[in-house]
Amino acid sequence: MENQNKAIKPQRYLILDSNIFKYFGNLELSSQIIFLLQDALAKGYGLAISKFTLLELLDTATVDNEIKAFSYIKGLRHFRISETVLTTAGHLGCLYKDDGIEDQPEKGDKIIAGTAWANNAVIFTANGRDFPTPFFNVLSKSVLKYTKNKAEVHMVFYFVEPDYQMIQTKYQERVDEHKRKTVQPSV
Repeated sequence: MENQNKAIKPQRYLILDSNIFKYFGNLELSSQIIFLLQDALAKGYGLAISKFTLLELLDTATVDNEIKAFSYIKGLRHFRISETVLTTAGHLGCLYKDDGIEDQPEKGDKIIAGTAWANNAVIFTANGRDFPTPFFNVLSKSVLKYTKNKAEVHMVFYFVEPDYQMIQTKYQERVDEHKRKTVQPSV
């Protein structure tokens, strides 16, 4: 009986990308997003953010928007930005470049990606391009609809996860290539 008051630890966390929060101001979209998040909770996910999202939500915000931002993230798990997160984010940028991804995601998206990597988490985003294949796998996507200026707008929201094997393989290939280029032949 005494364990009833303890929170159940989620099987896995779902990190909300910073861009998700800007859609909470749209009643049509926010109700659909909340439905997707409730479904994730029912499947055993916990909701989280990278602490980097704090910067993105508060940077140049009005006081009203700051109050809203804190209300949105209250109760979510806040993953810290560790050395592992930053190192992974930097490595991802190198791997994207090596793979020919010219339109690189912003540093903040790489930090969120590194946060997901370090915490074995899934990312919920409205911008799948920020988490490119083959480095991330799309677990599911949902098309949400809303009305803007009397026209129906369709937006795709994604659940993505790092492809751990792909990232590790590509990183090891990068390191091996460097070793081949820098090892001096013995005389």
